[in-house]
Parts: sequence; structure tokens; C-alpha cells
Amino acid sequence: MSRTAAREKFRWNHIKPMLEERGIKLLSAGIDENPFVYKDIHQVMKSQEDLVNIVAQFDPRIVRMAGDGERPED
Repeated sequence: MSRTAAREKFRWNHIKPMLEERGIKLLSAGIDENPFVYKDIHQVMKSQEDLVNIVAQFDPRIVRMAGDGERPED
């Protein structure tokens, strides 16, 4: 999903409760960086199984990204 489409589709008052239910603490992020704009990682990895060997899984519990209008760090 594009950043513009994400900003049009999502609102934090809907996203934050879903993150909290999953035990994720959001420190800062633009609405275009919420987890629901990304492809399903299991489908992505399955489509690439001839190119990669999965050795571990990372499940973040804290997310810190640039806030709305804030320039991201590079």
C-alpha cells in the first residue's frame, strides 16, 4: 500500500487499540508506517523460499519511527 493510501485509509484511534491488544508499545510513527499497510511476512517469505533459508523470527514489541511530519533518521 502506498503512503498516501495508508494516510487516507487509517486513523490512529483505530490502530492503537489493535497494537495494544498484541502487546506492542508504539513510541512514535506516522500513520503510513502502521503494521497493517505491509504485506503478510509469511506470504512474502513463502514466495521467496527458493532464495532464502529462514533461520529465525523477530517479533518486535516496541516500535519507534518518525512521527507524522517528522523527518526520519537515515
